[in-house]
Amino acid sequence: MIKTFRFDTDRNEFSANTYVVGEPGGRCVVIDLGSTQDRVIEFIKNNFSSCSGILLTHGHYDHIRGIKKFLENFNCTIFVHQDEKEVLENPKLNMSHYSEKEDISYNYSNMYLYDDEDEIDFKNGYIFKVIATPFHTLGSSCFLCEKENALFTGDTLFKDSIGRTDLPLGNERLINRSLSKLLLLDDNLKVYPGHGDETTLKREKEKNLFLSKIERK
Repeated sequence: MIKTFRFDTDRNEFSANTYVVGEPGGRCVVIDLGSTQDRVIEFIKNNFSSCSGILLTHGHYDHIRGIKKFLENFNCTIFVHQDEKEVLENPKLNMSHYSEKEDISYNYSNMYLYDDEDEIDFKNGYIFKVIATPFHTLGSSCFLCEKENALFTGDTLFKDSIGRTDLPLGNERLINRSLSKLLLLDDNLKVYPGHGDETTLKREKEKNLFLSKIERK
């Protein structure tokens, strides 16, 4: 199952979408964790035996600021792209220095640095394949979960749009190369983005101008 938590419409705390993935009663996986609210924590306690890990699509504050509180409740590993470690450690790079009341800096010993095409097996029936898609940040990545026919895209791909490149470590020149990887994936995948509504890859290939212009080349 996939449980979606939307925080991007909360006036008191703008945070990215958080996804909890797993079979109820077993161990779950969390994808991105930007909110400091208790909603995700309480949901996991009521529906799962534990949490195996936090998968981060990238390191911006609105995707990571709930981690500290979460780890006070669950002992699990943080998974982030190897090129994104510096972003988690540097408040100016993760933008919390400019957007939050206090700087956010994470340098945990229980951090696993993944790379492109890695397959992260949580031994609970769920395997997530890493698709590195740098341009929003250098370590931005998507996660393919075949068990749920799901693609978690962070701030790489949204419904009708893509992530911006004018923040620290963004690189506009990498957009087409990264999006081209997504064009090779199954049309029937359901897309779970970092912000906004869920969509399908088929729809985005047809209607998202950032993807369709690559296909025409």
